Amino acid sequence: MAHPLLILEDKNTRCASLLATIELGAYLDLVEKAYSEQGGLSGQRAPIRTKTALKIRNRLVQDLKNGAVIPPVVVGVVCGVTLKRKLKSLKTSEELVMLLEKNGLDLSIIDGMQRTTALREAFDTNNQSHFIRVEIWAAEKVSSLIYRMLVLNTGQVPWDLKRQLDTLYRPIISEVQKQLPGVQIIGLDETNRRSQAGEYRSTRVVELFLAFTSRSIDIDIKEKVAEEFIKIDLTEATSSDEFLPLFIRALDLMAKLDEQFDRIKQNSEGKTRVKNGKDIFTSSPGSIGFVVAVAELVLGAPGFDYDLISAKKNLEKIERIVKSLTKFIQKLDVPEFIEFVDLETLNQMLSVQSGKVGDHDRNLYKRAFITLLKRSKEIMVQGTMTPCWMSR
Repeated sequence: MAHPLLILEDKNTRCASLLATIELGAYLDLVEKAYSEQGGLSGQRAPIRTKTALKIRNRLVQDLKNGAVIPPVVVGVVCGVTLKRKLKSLKTSEELVMLLEKNGLDLSIIDGMQRTTALREAFDTNNQSHFIRVEIWAAEKVSSLIYRMLVLNTGQVPWDLKRQLDTLYRPIISEVQKQLPGVQIIGLDETNRRSQAGEYRSTRVVELFLAFTSRSIDIDIKEKVAEEFIKIDLTEATSSDEFLPLFIRALDLMAKLDEQFDRIKQNSEGKTRVKNGKDIFTSSPGSIGFVVAVAELVLGAPGFDYDLISAKKNLEKIERIVKSLTKFIQKLDVPEFIEFVDLETLNQMLSVQSGKVGDHDRNLYKRAFITLLKRSKEIMVQGTMTPCWMSR
């Protein structure tokens, strides 16, 4: 018996929602790869292992064996316009399964990892008599799936900043690698350290995205109100195709300055925090301070609304400033450049104890880079970044 397919168009995210009734074995085959990669979309929880959760899942497994029907599992797929059109033209769930299998598409379990685990435990994959409901979200861009995942989970799961970080890192890293081939990303499981300018850990890149999005240097904010603001900003950011490119361009500006700073090799001795130019953006406070400085200049202070048209114009202005700075720096020989960057003053300012060290350092770098970007002409005329490190 053929099972009819119910199709709706989500005009907000340009996704197609296909509600299907699928044979359990076929479903498990389709999502096998996604399940093994904890959903296929970063941030999806792995199968729960706590004692209480296992108890609940064991109960669900037993209910399934007794014929219980569970809410639809939500699965995402990124596909081109042509294939999406084909999916929307299908009439039955069986046709949907055949098309997905034929094209070998990578699926992501957006909502339903725990139910999938229970289904795997309750039935053998060859069980042909059990059917489940599956909602397929077909999107042209992965950002639409992330947005859908955020909306699905907000209000159901307490979304802390770590979960947001875990949720976003894979598609963001993928886009950064595609747009900035000169930037090298060190993967989450890679043990090698940053050895030169332009190399950044994947977790640092997403940390920077979160800082850029929230326009806040304190990405460990605990206050509930602040978390809610970041959640709203984050959801808005992932819903817009034009926001992520702003961050990538900001990251590109950091990489350009990073490349110049790297010309200073082992300039400072002893117990100084910043021994060479590369150390500025190797540190979390330095890189966060820079992207938040750019974010404030582009988007305005945190909590204030922004419009993308103005943001693009502001970013173009900053890009011109960095280009001018880079040209100026390139004309300096190494001794002149060492004097210009003035790591000695930077280290003196970093050594000042004021409250939490991390907060002090991030604030110092943020003020420094705002000064550098707003008063670049004066800095170049004066021939030193000393005013940046000393800015209040």
